[in-house]
Amino acid sequence: MVAIRLFKKGDGFVQCLICAHKCRIKEDKLGVCKTVLNKGGELYSINYGILVAQSVDPVEKKPLFHFLPGTFSYSIASPGCNFRCLGCQNADISQSYRDGGYKPYLEYFKGLKRTPPEEVVESAIKANCRSISYTYTDPAVFFDYSLDVMELAHKNGLKNVFVTNGYYTEESVAAVKGLLDAANIDIKFFNDSSYRRICGGRLEPVLEAVKMFHENGVHLELTTLLIDEYNNTPKEVKDIADFIVSVSPDLPWHISRFFPLYKMKDGQVTQQESIINAYNIGKDAGLKYIYAGNIRLNGYEDAVCPSCKKLLIKRRGYSILENNVINGNCKFCGYKIYGVFE
Repeated sequence: MVAIRLFKKGDGFVQCLICAHKCRIKEDKLGVCKTVLNKGGELYSINYGILVAQSVDPVEKKPLFHFLPGTFSYSIASPGCNFRCLGCQNADISQSYRDGGYKPYLEYFKGLKRTPPEEVVESAIKANCRSISYTYTDPAVFFDYSLDVMELAHKNGLKNVFVTNGYYTEESVAAVKGLLDAANIDIKFFNDSSYRRICGGRLEPVLEAVKMFHENGVHLELTTLLIDEYNNTPKEVKDIADFIVSVSPDLPWHISRFFPLYKMKDGQVTQQESIINAYNIGKDAGLKYIYAGNIRLNGYEDAVCPSCKKLLIKRRGYSILENNVINGNCKFCGYKIYGVFE
């Protein structure tokens, strides 16, 4: 176990300051994520260095369409999550705690291999990756390990990417300043009751984190999984789009198709028309870059110049077929394109 950096001591508890739950953890108890333990009045990361996923992914899979397009990102994850999303697509590694898969936690973890941060960076370099992504579960549940990897990554010329639910505190956003280069943050709903009921979290901390990361100069892209009966209404889609515009109309928005999974297996697959309608609502709201995810819709994964309307980047799945962004500008009219490009 490794002591965590962000905490505040109270009377009979220690408060974790990594995520917006801000758990007040008593002696020998775990936080909501079940990865932070109070032992002897100190907080420890019990899954430090335990990786349940290591893979080489196209950066477009994160999804990031405006950050080093066409490159690969070395992707890692540790078990656990600070949310309990009923439709989680990675429930086998993020929700197994709550489903009884890792009990008793400490005994289970004792026998597992812990991967040093140096090994992750070495593997990323050997795989010719340009970045390391902290993904699949949520970086909040392996935050201190991520910080250690991120510091080494920068020293070795690699970028750092969070793929996250965005449930962070002011303290944790500050802790990754200068280390985190890009993030894809989920805006799952735009009403607090759905966040509480479906995810076990709240809306406001996510919105505040988006603003804080943007203010810190992190490259941001946002994702909404469109789910019938929860957020697939014109009003809620417009509310999300309007919020993104209020932060910056340049921020790319990925609208993803829902497939029934985990505890939402009785849900409906998002219809193609719903994705197109949401796309049009986002455009009407003033967003410059909108993409469809989890669905093949001709042209809806392509980047178009907001100025001259010519094709910037043509995609098929995770592959780039054509790229007309030169030094961050549109090849045809010179318009500055939001993003980090070669």
